[in-house]
Amino acid sequence: MSEKISISIPRELYERLERYLKEKQIVDRSKIFQIAIRNFLDENESSDTFVYGIINLVYDEDASEVTKFQHEHEDKIISVMHIHVGNECIEALAVKGKKRDLVELTAKLSQLKGVKKVRFIVSTPET
Repeated sequence: MSEKISISIPRELYERLERYLKEKQIVDRSKIFQIAIRNFLDENESSDTFVYGIINLVYDEDASEVTKFQHEHEDKIISVMHIHVGNECIEALAVKGKKRDLVELTAKLSQLKGVKKVRFIVSTPET
């Protein structure tokens, strides 16, 4: 069963969405919002479910707190891919643990000096 709702979005965002839908020949606008809401909840909703995921991180290369933070959380961070792009670092942190702990870890990372972007993607629950 579906619920019908009404939302307001800025015109510029609406126009970008309409251009995208037209370009990709997508007719079900509701499906786009369903996916966006699921992704938002996956990234932000806390639970005790054990999950694996990726934290995408962009920061200034002189942000020394990031490496220290990662060492303090080795029990959750299981692998790191690191690349340099100009004066920035981009990392993909493979993580595992209770979802609520990883959501909190992501929030703490976002507060470190020099961090420009952090996004948590839940990949799969442990089976």
